[in-house]
Amino acid sequence: MDFDNLDYRKPVLAVVGAVIANIAVVAYSQIVLGTNPEFQPLTYGAVGTVTAIAAFGGWIVLELKKQYMDSPYEKFLKLSSFVLIASFATVLYAVEEPGAGMEEIAMLSLTHVVAAVTTVSILLKLEFEEELLE
Repeated sequence: MDFDNLDYRKPVLAVVGAVIANIAVVAYSQIVLGTNPEFQPLTYGAVGTVTAIAAFGGWIVLELKKQYMDSPYEKFLKLSSFVLIASFATVLYAVEEPGAGMEEIAMLSLTHVVAAVTTVSILLKLEFEEELLE
C-alpha cells in the first residue's frame, strides 16, 4: 500500500460523522426513550469507541480493496452488508447484560445500522468526488 498517496481526510470524516450520528442515537435513546443507564453497551463511551474503530476499519478495507481488487466498490458494499448483518450476532450477547430490555436492544441494533450507513456513505461519497475531480 502506498502510504504517500492516501487521503487521510476520508477516515477522519468517516469516523467523526459516524460517531456524531451514533452519539445522537444514544442521546435520543437516553433522553427521549429513557433507556436504562445500567445497560453498558448503549453508553456514549462504548458506542463512540466501537463506532470509531468500525469506521476506521471500513476505511482500511476500502483502501485495500482499491489496491488489490477489480471492482472494489461493489465488493466493498457486499462486504459491508455482510459485516452489518454479522454484527447483529453481538447483540445476542447484549441481551444478557444488566439493564437490557426491548428498547435498549432495539436502540443498540440501530447504532449498528447508523454506523454502517454513515461510514459507507461518507467513504464512497468522498471516493466518487475524488474520481470526478481527476
